[in-house]
Amino acid sequence: MKKVLVLASALLTALSANASSVSVALDTAPDRENSGTYRYVDNLLQSLNDKGWHTESYPRNSVGDESTRLNKVRAGTLDISMSQYSSAAQFVPEMQVLQLPYTFINTDHQYNFFVNSGYLDSINRRLSSEGLRVLAVIPTGGFLGIFNNEYPVKTVADMSGLRMRALDTNQLTIFQMMGASGVLIPFSEVPNALRLGIADGYLNASPVPIIFKHTELLKYFTDAKVMMSARLVLASQYWWDNLTKEEKAQFSASSIEAQKEVFQWVNQSEEAHHKALMAAGMEVYQPTEEDLLTFKSAVATMNQKVKGVPFERVVLLQKMVSDYRPNN
Repeated sequence: MKKVLVLASALLTALSANASSVSVALDTAPDRENSGTYRYVDNLLQSLNDKGWHTESYPRNSVGDESTRLNKVRAGTLDISMSQYSSAAQFVPEMQVLQLPYTFINTDHQYNFFVNSGYLDSINRRLSSEGLRVLAVIPTGGFLGIFNNEYPVKTVADMSGLRMRALDTNQLTIFQMMGASGVLIPFSEVPNALRLGIADGYLNASPVPIIFKHTELLKYFTDAKVMMSARLVLASQYWWDNLTKEEKAQFSASSIEAQKEVFQWVNQSEEAHHKALMAAGMEVYQPTEEDLLTFKSAVATMNQKVKGVPFERVVLLQKMVSDYRPNN
């Protein structure tokens, strides 16, 4: 009997060692109702668990900040990081084109392009030499609007005099063209920057101040829908290459279903997030079409300012995106 138990234990150990596995570093609090990226990971890992995978998730910043997580993924010591868009765009500059203001008309357009166009395949061929692979582009929430703690912003003229926290150089250019100034600030330092007046606000999806408890630091939100909300499911190419063909198919199927549910949730939850902002004491402004036109006009020539990308390629990519508008 003892010999049978030993053999059974050895068999279980062997099966465990050979089981499919994935580890994911989170970028936000575990909040399904307010965070699209957490919702994606939660959907994904539940699905993979049902398929017999061993899964593990790490709390936000527990395995390092954005740059540290990027280095771990490149080195193959972390399977997946939910990372900022620039983590990959720095290696493939043309990805910046997709973050130009008013590139996508709505979240359905965004989903249709990234899931059905095959563009990520072309990106991944270039990223593989960096040890990276983009598995999906996931929204935190709806398109990015303008938060600030100074006064209501109704048209682009109201941006004058505001000093805005920028995530990257792309956002610095946006603010400059809108008549505001910008300053690069890591997200972890945003609360202090708002308290000390180093920044007056930021560009983000509507649930972000709720998730990160910034509602006491910000007073106004303008739903200007400036650009897509986008975080990357950034994977180690080493980890991906060591999955079997069947495992890759299982993962991809789970990922597609996970992100599909997230995009449906984004469309259904936006009004609830606006109400939550108002319940927290913030003013929410829905721009008219005429108001939105002032923002769109201010950044209309930004496609001529994409560093490292020939203008002809920018125009070609914009045409490619346009071809994936809903109902096309």
